[in-house]
This record gives sequence, structure tokens and C-alpha cells, in this order.
Amino acid sequence: MQLVLGFFADIGGMALFSLEVVRTWLRTFGQNGSLIVEQIALVAYRSLVTILFSGFFVGAILVIQFHLMLSKYDAVTLLGGLNTSATIREVGPLIISFLLAGKVGAYTAAELGTMRVTEQIDAIRCLGRDPVQYLIVPRFIAIVLCSLLLLVFGVLVGVAGSMVVAVELYNMNFLQYMESIPRFTGIWTIIAGVFKSLVYGLIVAAVSTYKGYFASGGAQGVGRAVTECAVYTNLLIVFANSFTSYFLENVQQFVNNTFGGF
Repeated sequence: MQLVLGFFADIGGMALFSLEVVRTWLRTFGQNGSLIVEQIALVAYRSLVTILFSGFFVGAILVIQFHLMLSKYDAVTLLGGLNTSATIREVGPLIISFLLAGKVGAYTAAELGTMRVTEQIDAIRCLGRDPVQYLIVPRFIAIVLCSLLLLVFGVLVGVAGSMVVAVELYNMNFLQYMESIPRFTGIWTIIAGVFKSLVYGLIVAAVSTYKGYFASGGAQGVGRAVTECAVYTNLLIVFANSFTSYFLENVQQFVNNTFGGF
């Protein structure tokens, strides 16, 4: 019972802390531009190679699985469209957010936690600077923006990887593979992928900055903060995946019934 109460207390703390970060960012808008750009570069540098490498093989794995199912019904011509739609709408955002949580989220929690236990954050406050503005806002914004930017690169590489496997392994015609993509991958698919990436990026940013900023207990406390950051982020992303999928499905049905789709 105590564990459950602690979990929900942390969820509330993350939500309130995220609101404080957003308010600070809006209040000081334009003052942290160089720091945000620097953090975006660091996040992209730490994650880009991993995203591209994993994205290629995720696309390849999806092609193998879809081909296994579609070949039973003589519907291999739909392989390109189904694979691309699944990559953009579901697998791409999910895998990228897990990788961000594992690399950037854990690193951010450890970095901020070390600053907290070594009293560097207190020193910044004593010098008259707001630690949230100086440390948290740039990292928070960078993680959210990079989740969207890395989605684009990850999805493109995933589609390229799936195309290579389809052409080389299953002797599928390149034009035939590309022809089915517009049938399953429309504007709504892209909107769904971007929306999910934004939600997952917010989760990674909120959990990692909160756990790192409020770490305590020396080196052991920093390790505990990093562990909790990884566990909480993965759990919340899985929960968010279910809710966003249900929400987007209902929104799509409403749009289709009201405006005839788009």
C-alpha cells in the first residue's frame, strides 16, 4: 500500500514540477535560447546514432513479421503500407521514447542528482540564479523537441531498412513496395505519430528532471533516482500508449463521422 501511495505521490509531484517548469519557461521566454540549443545538440549527439541503428533493424524486423502474416493470404503487395503505418503510428514513437529514457533520461537524472547531492544547485540559488530556469528548462525543452526530431530520423531509417529487407530478402519490387504506402499512411497517421512522440517526450523530460532535481542521500540517492527514473518512465510510457491509442481512435472516428475524414 505504501508503495502505491508513493507512486501516486510521485506522479502528482512530477505534474506540479512540470507546470512550474512550463511557467518558468513562459516567464523567461527568450532568455534561455543558447542553453536550449546547447542541450538539444547534446541530446541529439547522445541519441542519434543509437536511434538510427535501432530504427533500421526495427523496420527490418517489422517487414519480416508482416511478410510472414501477409504471405499466408497472398497480400504481400500491402507490405509497404502496413509496415510504414505501424512504424510511424506506433513502433517508431514507442521505441524512440524507450531509447531516450534509457540514454538521455537516465543521464539527465544522474547529472541533476549529482548536482543536488554535491550542493551545486544550492550554490546556483545562492548566486541569485533560478536553478529551474538555468538547469531544468533547457533540459526539459531539449528532450521534448528531440523526441520529435529523432522520430523523423528514426522513422525514415526504419522505412529505409524495411525497404532494403523487402527488396533484398523477399525480391519485392521497389515501386510495388512504395505504391501501397499512401493507402495506409495518410495525414492522420503522421499526426498520431507526432502526438505520441510529444506525449512520450514530455514523460521522459518530466520524470528525469524531477527525479534528478529532488534526489537526496549522496551517491546512493543518485543511483536510486536513476533507477526510479527508468522504471517510472517505462511504466508511464506504456500507460500513455494505451490511453493515447484509445484517444486518437475516438478522435479519428469523430473526424470521419463529422468531416468525412482527411
